[in-house]
Amino acid sequence: MKRTFFAAAAIAVALLVTGCANVQKASEADSEHAKVFSPIADKAVLYIYRDESFGSAIKMPVSVDGVMVGETGPKSFLELAVTPGHHTIMSHTETNPTLDIDTEAGKAYYVWQEVKMGMWAARSLLHRMSDSEGQSGVRKCELLQTMAPAMRMNASVSAPARETEAPAPAAAEPVATTQAAPAPAPVAQPAAAVEAAPATASVPAAESEGDSAPVAQPAPGGIAALDDRIGKPMFDAAQDVASKHQCERLLRVRSVSGDDARFCSACPGTSMPIEIACHGAACSEAAPHG
Repeated sequence: MKRTFFAAAAIAVALLVTGCANVQKASEADSEHAKVFSPIADKAVLYIYRDESFGSAIKMPVSVDGVMVGETGPKSFLELAVTPGHHTIMSHTETNPTLDIDTEAGKAYYVWQEVKMGMWAARSLLHRMSDSEGQSGVRKCELLQTMAPAMRMNASVSAPARETEAPAPAAAEPVATTQAAPAPAPVAQPAAAVEAAPATASVPAAESEGDSAPVAQPAPGGIAALDDRIGKPMFDAAQDVASKHQCERLLRVRSVSGDDARFCSACPGTSMPIEIACHGAACSEAAPHG
C-alpha cells in the first residue's frame, strides 16, 4: 500500500514539474495591449493569472459564475470584462477552490491562481491581490483566449478607445426652406369592412400551437462539475473510480442519457484516459472510448 502511495506521489510530482500544458494563447499584440491595464467605463476588468512554472504540464480550468472562461497554463493570464456586482470565481482542480469578489465599473481586479500539490491530481488556491502585485504578476505572463464570448475584450483597439468618452454631437441637418405639405388624413373604412377583415397579427413560431423551441444540450467533453444533468451521488461515485485508479478527479462528460452517463479522466503517466460508466450512483471502469 505504501509503495502504491509513494509511486502515485512521484508521478504527481513529475507531472507538476515537467512538460508544458497546451493552452489557447492570444496574439502577442493583444497580450501586450492587455498589460496597459486601461479601464472600461461600464464594466469591471478581471485578471486571473498563473505566474509560476510549477505545474507546467497541468491545465487548470477556470469559471466565473458557473461559466467556463478558459484553461490556464504556466505563465499565462485571462483578461475578462465583467458586469459590476458580485462574482464567484472557481478553479477546477482536485478541491475546486472558489473566491467571491465584488466589482465596480471602471476598476480592475487581480486574482492569483496558485498551484498546489494534491493527492491524486494538482490542487490550487485563489488569492485576491493588490493592484501593484497583480500587475507585476500579469506582466510575467502571456494572454489567453477566453471561452466566454460575453466576457471577451477587444484587445486590438487602442487604449483610449477602451475608455468611454462622450460621443461627438451629430452634425446638424440643414433646415428646409419650404414647409412640407401636411400628410393627408387617413380615409375611414366602412364598419362592415373592418369587421370582416381577418386578424393578421403574426404569432412567433415558438408560441404557435404544437411548436416548441429546441432545448440546447451541453456539448460532450464539458466538465462534469458544471453539468446540471449529473446528480451529486453519480458525480461522487465516478470521482471515486477515478481516484481508485490514480487518475485525476477532474471528470469530463462523454455522454448523458437519463440515469446513464459516461465520463473520462486523465491519468498521470499514461496517454490513455480512464473511461467511467455510471448507472445512477453505480459506477465502474469501462472499455476505452471509440
